[in-house]
Amino acid sequence: QNGYYVGQRVEDPARGRAAIIKQPSSPASRGYRTTLEANYAIQWIKSQPKKTPWMTTIAFSAAHTPYQPAPRSLVYSDISGLGNDCSDSAVDSRLLMTQMVEAMDKELGRVLVETRLATRNADGTVNFDPKKTNTVIVVVGDNGSFAGDVRLPFDPSLSKGTVYQTGVWVPMIIAGPMVVAPNRRVESMTNVVDLFGFFGDVAGIDVRKAVPATHGLDSMPLLPYLTNPDQDNSPIRTSNFAQYEPNTRSSNYVSGTCVIKS
Repeated sequence: QNGYYVGQRVEDPARGRAAIIKQPSSPASRGYRTTLEANYAIQWIKSQPKKTPWMTTIAFSAAHTPYQPAPRSLVYSDISGLGNDCSDSAVDSRLLMTQMVEAMDKELGRVLVETRLATRNADGTVNFDPKKTNTVIVVVGDNGSFAGDVRLPFDPSLSKGTVYQTGVWVPMIIAGPMVVAPNRRVESMTNVVDLFGFFGDVAGIDVRKAVPATHGLDSMPLLPYLTNPDQDNSPIRTSNFAQYEPNTRSSNYVSGTCVIKS
């Protein structure tokens, strides 16, 4: 296996059926990971019956260690200064992280275009108009940036793996036809669990009635911030909770390398 380019692919066909494992030697397991994951999403979305509601999650592996150069066709900024030896230097890892984020951005745009949720402008940029779709798109991170990837004015020692703000504070971008006065920032405190109730609202489901009373529900309303620009003056959520515990890794865990040697 080799980082973003060769990795065992596991398909989970359906509940109760055994997983299908494609070994690294299989063509299905070879290729740039971000591109493959975009391809899977495009294929699945196109296979859905017309006029039938659907929802998909694209859980990109990027941007994460191991640091590796992205295909040149997916990198659109002029990135210079990257060493040829793909060392673990802070400069190299930061430049490689930039490449991986740009590649993910470009492939996400391709998902929108190839599923006809957006079109492409003459200069290659994506033209997405939420008002012309009946689709909500949410882009969210899972944790803050890691140590050397942190950019000023943030502090690397208070980043991923801590409960400080830059460890748990992540981007969340929501686009959809119901958004009033788009291209604005919501400064009120929210939490990723609020998306549970939000997707219920989008689907016309009252999650507090659908979820058994025996189950705790921490989701707070998120939709009002999108439909009412003044809602930001009256924050709904008053607290957030975070905790930290080191994760468990295998003994042969490799982090930060450009190429995983055999």
